Amino acid sequence: MFRKSLLVLALLSLGASACDAGETPDSGDAPLSDLDALLEGAPTNDELPFEIKADGPVPRQHDDLLELQSPVKSQGRRGVCSIFSTVGLMEHLYLAAGMENPDFSEQYMQWSAKFEVGSFPQSSGSNAFYNLRAASQFGIPAEEAWPYEIDQWDEDDDAECDGEDDQPTRCYTNGQPPAEALEAEKFHLPPGRWLNSTRASIMDHIRVNGTGVIVGMEFFYQAWNHRKTELHRDLGSWDQGIVRMPNDEDIEVSREAPAGHSILIVGWDLDMQFPRVDGEGNTILDADGNPVMETGFYLFKNSWGTEGFGIDHPAGAGYGWLSMEYVDRFGRARVSDVPDFTPPVDPIDPDEPVEPGNDTFTSEARVEIPDNDDAGISSVLEVPEGAAVGAVSVQVGIDHTWRGDLIVRLRHGDVVEVLHERSGGAQDDLELDLVTDAFEGMDREGEWVLEVIDTARLDTGSLNRWSITL
Repeated sequence: MFRKSLLVLALLSLGASACDAGETPDSGDAPLSDLDALLEGAPTNDELPFEIKADGPVPRQHDDLLELQSPVKSQGRRGVCSIFSTVGLMEHLYLAAGMENPDFSEQYMQWSAKFEVGSFPQSSGSNAFYNLRAASQFGIPAEEAWPYEIDQWDEDDDAECDGEDDQPTRCYTNGQPPAEALEAEKFHLPPGRWLNSTRASIMDHIRVNGTGVIVGMEFFYQAWNHRKTELHRDLGSWDQGIVRMPNDEDIEVSREAPAGHSILIVGWDLDMQFPRVDGEGNTILDADGNPVMETGFYLFKNSWGTEGFGIDHPAGAGYGWLSMEYVDRFGRARVSDVPDFTPPVDPIDPDEPVEPGNDTFTSEARVEIPDNDDAGISSVLEVPEGAAVGAVSVQVGIDHTWRGDLIVRLRHGDVVEVLHERSGGAQDDLELDLVTDAFEGMDREGEWVLEVIDTARLDTGSLNRWSITL
């Protein structure tokens, strides 16, 4: 973690009250979203289950997911933050699945959410529920199939796009997809699900599943140091990407022009502190004259580009620190899971010799998997002598109510190959069909052992069958 940078950020924020709008250039009015659209259909935390899967103490800092993020993008001058946070999650999940440099079309996702899913036909607004449904049911092509346009259509693009409330839906999507986008390969995600947005739940999801969380929230202008705030604006915090819990005055004034924003949470720092400020930007002091500090911030990826908000963030331009208390009170969270994706393999060389024959060994004995048990189960196949091992094809069928609990390993001799490690989140069941060369050159004779471990509480299942082909 970037500990020295965090200390510098905290010290800078204490002295940033001298900054004011206009003293430093920034990227202009960062675009926001329609609040009602952003939160439509989102259940409150009281309506969502609160299940903690991870064991042991929560790490104080967590930034492991940074290496699984696509580049920060800009939504330009359009209020489509939820499209960008959803595509950001989609690219992140495909990186986790093994795709190199995923880059999906925001332009197409917005069109799909409106024309294929049928959401919000009379506005540019959307939310993660409908966006993830578009990705799950219909699929999204690569960015190159329909590149994003930073400005929404107006009358210069289409005479009917006059900005009135009854203008056609195509005005919000900048028309219909080109033929190459409709015909392009589509990439899908597993169905999305709502997540309790309290900090314990979000941190648990990231720890257990190793994937980020979309959060849509009510927007408070001073807390974000947005140009349109009527209260004090701290450009030092804007540059550092610091978003505090809003004070009461900020809440009251911001609700006169309600708006929303959506981002992707990818980590946290529980020790990070910044002073609370009032509407004039003054540090709030306690009875003893000490600064009242706010502790605990999420690391998040934003969609306002890399030339304004967060330009001095240690994780990279365009990232930010978001108050955990802010999300606890005003956020709604939605997630999906790592997709089934097989990275492309090099074509077979016609000059390579073909290995003669394959032998398959199978177990169909059903074995119950003990819940939250480090020992797990072991299923053994006895393999007779034969040719040295080359590539090994493995098939596994498991019934389970939360595949993200599972670790699956194949063991032969002193070699252990991990076939599945706690990915897939809350999806039911696990079907594996893969090839490994981890055992290449070994003597095949002897025991081949499949180990299955359930690493967390509450959900159970069974191993139904498995096989290896040598």
